[in-house]
Amino acid sequence: MKKRNELILFFLIIFSVFIISGTSSKSLETSAYVIAIGIDSGDTNTLKLTFQFASPHGGSKSGNSSSSSQSDTSSIATVECSSIDSGISLMNSYMTKKVNLSHCKVIVLSESVSYNGISEYICTLMNHIEVRPDCNIIISRCMASDFLSNSKPMLETVSARYYELILTSSEYVGYSKAVFLSDFYSNILDTSQQAIAILGDINSGSTPPIRNETFAYDIDSGFLAGESPIQNETILETLGLAVFNGDRLVGELTSIDTICHLITTNNLNKATISIPSSFLKSSTMSLYISSNKKTKNSIRFLNGLPYITSKIYVSANILSSDDNIDYQNKDNLKLIEDNLKTYLTSKIYEYLYKTAKVYKSDINGFGKLAKRHYLTLKDWQNSDWLSNYQNAFFNVDVSVNVQSSYLFNKT
Repeated sequence: MKKRNELILFFLIIFSVFIISGTSSKSLETSAYVIAIGIDSGDTNTLKLTFQFASPHGGSKSGNSSSSSQSDTSSIATVECSSIDSGISLMNSYMTKKVNLSHCKVIVLSESVSYNGISEYICTLMNHIEVRPDCNIIISRCMASDFLSNSKPMLETVSARYYELILTSSEYVGYSKAVFLSDFYSNILDTSQQAIAILGDINSGSTPPIRNETFAYDIDSGFLAGESPIQNETILETLGLAVFNGDRLVGELTSIDTICHLITTNNLNKATISIPSSFLKSSTMSLYISSNKKTKNSIRFLNGLPYITSKIYVSANILSSDDNIDYQNKDNLKLIEDNLKTYLTSKIYEYLYKTAKVYKSDINGFGKLAKRHYLTLKDWQNSDWLSNYQNAFFNVDVSVNVQSSYLFNKT
């Protein structure tokens, strides 16, 4: 009986593998897999919808693999249409394979579309059975069609994986943050928190002019997407965040603003920042920072106005090196700690007041704390938190612990 059951199980496994492999093969032959969608304002219709399709051969080609280009790994098709669904139908009528959105990695919307409101497009995509809720939302400072056309993997041969990896740098740089479709959709409808999206652009390889008011230590972390001083062929760049009020784009955050956002929302992993040197005038020093304890946000109301306190705890390792400075000296470490505290406190204040007074958008989700001050849902709704946030005042308390690096400890 035991041998019989084992034999039946063996044939069931073989049969299942055969069915799955047959289905997968058939699906590959009949489906055109979209890895990215671009949404622009149309010239002759409401929308210009751009699809980036994965190559069925994964971009493999004979010869030197380093010569692979975007055209080897994917193809671009654009259609003018009145809605996303009609655009998909038109594309299906044109292609020999059925459009399949189940492997879509990113949804790119141009700024011109986003300033006018995008809830219709986001709701349509969320309602589409094939679109995964974990695909990322990118707001492009250029046309979405141009953004997708310039996807040229530098160290990857597959465009789909390229889109996944360009967003992972936020884990160790802090200049951007992955934003999923599901979270974005939830926040544009939320009454206690507003939405952000990844900010993207094309890096043309030319260095942008430095603003006159920019200090030397702010240069490396004060960029928006498309402005970084990277000298290379034209490539995609995700740097900073797009800020929304409801479903409308209202502003942009630089890379240092984004680091402040990650700190105050307990999402910072690691980041490198430059601050004024504690020892040499007109010089800078680099620090590798992380949160050593969760940020504690609290809120109270004074005459109906929100007063928000953020207690922040940061650890830092010294990256800069100078032979004349003893980085193990306690007094020197205290100078660096005070310097870093002053710098971070200033930048976080700037970031918070920018969100409240300029963009009038609670992207930190302070409203979730404000809810506790209301007894009923009706009281909360009547408070109109998202409008009251622009009246907020802030108290930022930063605690810093600076350590000399591993190498300095060994010397």
